[in-house]
Amino acid sequence: MSARSPRPAHRPSGREAMLAAAEVHLGAGGTLTLETAARAAGVTKAGLMYHFPTKEELLAAVLENTMTRYESELLEVVRRRAGTGAADLPDVPAAQRHLAYLDWACDAALSAADLVIFADPRLRVPLTERWQAQLERWLEVPVGTGQDGRRRLLAVRLLADGAWFDRASGLLEISAPEADSLRRLARELLGETA
Repeated sequence: MSARSPRPAHRPSGREAMLAAAEVHLGAGGTLTLETAARAAGVTKAGLMYHFPTKEELLAAVLENTMTRYESELLEVVRRRAGTGAADLPDVPAAQRHLAYLDWACDAALSAADLVIFADPRLRVPLTERWQAQLERWLEVPVGTGQDGRRRLLAVRLLADGAWFDRASGLLEISAPEADSLRRLARELLGETA
C-alpha cells in the first residue's frame, strides 16, 4: 500500500466551486436547499455542509459573493465614467455613485441568482437587511444634502433599483436606446451634463 499525502482540511477552491454551482442552480430557477446545492456541485450533502452548515449560511455566502462582484463592477463603472480610479465607493461623490449604479443596472450581466434575498421566505428578512446595509454604504447620501437633492438622488436610485430588479428577474430587458434615455433623465435630475 502506498502512502498518500494527507488531504487538506479546507480546500478554498472546493468551497468556491460549491458556491458557484449553487449560484448557477439558483440562477436557472432551481430551489436552493442543501441537498440541491450539493447535487449541483457534485458533492455529498455532508461535503457541502462542511463549508456551509446551514441553508442560511449558504445563502448568505451567495449574497456576499454577489455583493462583492457588484461592488467591483460598480467601481469599474465609476472609473470608466470619471477616468480616474476610486478605491472605495463611499469615497466617490453621491451623484457619481448613483449615476454609476444606474449605468451598471442597465448594462451588467444579471441573473435570477442575483435575487438571492428573495430565495427563501424564512430568510428574506436577514438577507434583505444585509443587502440594505450594503446599498446604504454604496449609495449613502451625505449629511447636509438638502431635501431637493435627497429626492433627486432617491429618484435616480429608484430608476436603478427598478432596472436591476426587472433585468435580474427576467421581467424586462432594457435596450441600449432606452438605457441611454434613462441615463439622460438621471443626469437631468441631478443637474449634470453629459
